Amino acid sequence: MQLTDFLILAPALIGFVILLVLRRKPPPPQDAESEVPRNAIVVDGSNVMHWAGAPSAMVLARVLRALEGKGHTPIVFFDASAGYQLSDRYMNEKHLSAAIGVSEAHVCVVDKGVIADQAILAFAADHGLKVVSNDQYRDWRVQFPHLARKGAVLRGNFRDGAVIWRR
Repeated sequence: MQLTDFLILAPALIGFVILLVLRRKPPPPQDAESEVPRNAIVVDGSNVMHWAGAPSAMVLARVLRALEGKGHTPIVFFDASAGYQLSDRYMNEKHLSAAIGVSEAHVCVVDKGVIADQAILAFAADHGLKVVSNDQYRDWRVQFPHLARKGAVLRGNFRDGAVIWRR
């Protein structure tokens, strides 16, 4: 390799490494001193808000209340586009937490371009948590083998004003 080749390639390589570092998504926001509650459960908010058909914060909130009634503390993940589906505008953690009645510390909106499924499943795997979603996560079963365990993903519907859990 000649010096001129190196001088041309070095900045590109450095830029590539910087982009890789910047694309990494931090874990969901939490208070500096808090840990994941022992009764936590991960909720795919972008999926659950469709359980009655059209996207609905009310449906998601009712599912979250049902989970809390079973003793769980929901940690809700959203795609970056969730706010546009609910209210035709971007909604961050603060806005979504108010809409669904969950602490802002327990809401994570992934950045645009980040695949929410990966963030959801990585967080669940890292903390040994179940996931609430009707997503089959077929594309992720090799990377997250815990999905093969019975009960790893809780599924349900919202019909006639009630949450119906599937077996």
